[in-house]
Amino acid sequence: MPVICVNPSNTNEKEIVDRLSLQNADLRVFLSDQQDENYNKSLPGKKAIGDILDDSHISTASHGAFCGVFFENNNKLRKVFLRAIEDSTLQRIIWVSEEEPDDEILFMKNLAYLKHNNYKNLTKRILELESAETIEFGLQEIN
Repeated sequence: MPVICVNPSNTNEKEIVDRLSLQNADLRVFLSDQQDENYNKSLPGKKAIGDILDDSHISTASHGAFCGVFFENNNKLRKVFLRAIEDSTLQRIIWVSEEEPDDEILFMKNLAYLKHNNYKNLTKRILELESAETIEFGLQEIN
């Protein structure tokens, strides 16, 4: 099933995207137009580059994807991601963050919130969630 990764912006997140590309032939990536061009080119998959603070860019890029992996590494992105998800057709959302979720996020249907500590054990869990037939939604603390 098609998957889109939204806002991978560091080496840990690039590793996750690289691994997802090995298990999913239809990988898409939405990248910030403020990100380094060489970094953006180094990521696998079909790329859409745009304003990461514009939820309509994200929801449009996610059209046709089954699963969305959202990397929240900036507190300005929370409201943007919420609006983008609400306007998307995504059936499974994996939200990745070191921050505590708020109720608005946890009440969203089809959303697994992965709260991690410095990306420890995160890649394996994302790969499992992306490929599983059914998953458990809600808060999941990754230690």
